[in-house]
Amino acid sequence: MDADDVPQDEIDTTFRFIRLVNRWLGGANACLRAIRADRAAWPKDRPLRWLDVGTGAADIPLAIDRWATRHGISIECVAVDRHAACLEVARRAVGSHSRIRLMEADALGLDEQLRKPSEPPPFDYVHAGMFLHHLADEDVIRVLRVMGRLARRHVIWNDLLRSRWSALAVRTATIGQPPIVRDDATLSVAKGFTPAEVREAARWAGLEQVVLRTHPLVGRFVLTGLRP
Repeated sequence: MDADDVPQDEIDTTFRFIRLVNRWLGGANACLRAIRADRAAWPKDRPLRWLDVGTGAADIPLAIDRWATRHGISIECVAVDRHAACLEVARRAVGSHSRIRLMEADALGLDEQLRKPSEPPPFDYVHAGMFLHHLADEDVIRVLRVMGRLARRHVIWNDLLRSRWSALAVRTATIGQPPIVRDDATLSVAKGFTPAEVREAARWAGLEQVVLRTHPLVGRFVLTGLRP
C-alpha cells in the first residue's frame, strides 16, 4: 500500500481493516491514554492542539475528537498524509468537521511547513500511529526529530512490534481478507520494531524522559518522549 499507484478501491478496502485494528487493538486508545496522562499540563487559555502524522483514514483523530466532545474538552487536530488516495479516504470520513484539518504533506518536511523558527512549537502533542514502520531506518529517526521540534509536550509513537507471535497473529487475523489486506498487514509486521530498536531510535532522535509500553499479545507498542 506504500506505492503511489495503488487503486483507490484497494486503499479503501485496506483502511476498512485498519480501522477495525485501531478500534479493537488499541490504536486510538494508545494515543488517548498518553494525552490524558499529561492532563495537568494541558493549556488553560486555548484549545488542546495535536498533530497526527501519517493519518491514513483519520480514524484516530475522529475517535479522539469524539472523546473530547463527550467530556467537554476543547481540542484541535491537524492530520497529515502525503498520499492523495489516503487523504481522499480521510476527507470522506471527516466531512465538514471543523476541528480536524487535513493536510497533504511529507512528514520529513513538516517542521518547515508548520513552524516558524522564531515561534514556539505549535502543537501540544505530536502522534504517529502505525506509520513509521513504512520508512527506512534513517527516516524513522528524522521524522521523530521533526515530531520533537513540533511538540511542546510529548511525542507519541504508536506502532507494531516485530516478533514471531505478531507474524502468526496477523496471518490468523487476516484469513479471509482480500489479498491487498493480507499482503499489507504481513509486510507491516515484518517491518515493525523490537523494543530495543524503538529505544535506540528514540535515543538517536534525542527524545528525553522516554517511556515505552509494549503489548505483545496485540503486537503493539506505545512510546512517549518529551522534546529536547
